[in-house]
Amino acid sequence: MSTAFQSWEWKGAGFEPTAHLPLSDRAFRYGMSVFETLRIRGGEPEFFEAHASRLLSACGERGFPLEERTFAAAAEILREKEGVARIYVTAGDGPPSSRTDFPRVFVIFEPRTPATAEPCEITICDEPYRALFGGLKTGNYWFNAEARADAQRRGFDEALLFNDLGELVSACMANVFLVHDGRLSTPARKTGARSGVVREWVLARRKVAEHRLRREDVVTADEIFLTNSWVGVLPVATLEGRPLGPPSIGPKLAAELEERSLI
Repeated sequence: MSTAFQSWEWKGAGFEPTAHLPLSDRAFRYGMSVFETLRIRGGEPEFFEAHASRLLSACGERGFPLEERTFAAAAEILREKEGVARIYVTAGDGPPSSRTDFPRVFVIFEPRTPATAEPCEITICDEPYRALFGGLKTGNYWFNAEARADAQRRGFDEALLFNDLGELVSACMANVFLVHDGRLSTPARKTGARSGVVREWVLARRKVAEHRLRREDVVTADEIFLTNSWVGVLPVATLEGRPLGPPSIGPKLAAELEERSLI
């Protein structure tokens, strides 16, 4: 198993090792790209078909032509590894307003060992968050990164983001679920929330209401947990320094996801 950061570019017949994104590419110049992040455990990419389907859908929405066979090749080069990978599809070269005829596809792999999934401490980002294209994962991730960095500078692990209407969208790098009296809720997609793969896995296993949630829903929650493809299901211990009740649903889902991954 390789222990070094690796990257490949699709060349039409297969992926070839690369370490460069051309400066002419609109992903560099304008942030015009879409991506999916996936975890590789036990030599296999987790939820690969779901990630591939989401990326195909995103490319279709943004007019990026993408061949399905690209994914089979991507899955093959990620096998026998352990860590996290991202598959990027960029807008390629051209003026910002021109259509995308020749996108570039990159696979980036980083060997990484997951930290112990201890319950995290979160805060609230006061600056309104404006999700692009209804929550697509795009190369324009600066706001998310800066909001999370600011939270960490203040001693928190993550921050919750709200849109211009004061509706809960997500955490900076994760989807979010609330629990009130045993009932689960998560932000509706119309708020800008992403339909993340683990989010969809939770929706398939539990009864979850998708609502337009507000700050009062967050601060009155008995339990909060976050989801993404790297951490899986991560319970929240405190909100703005205030301890939440003993987590119940989050840890059970985390255990179910771990069991699924080991099968």
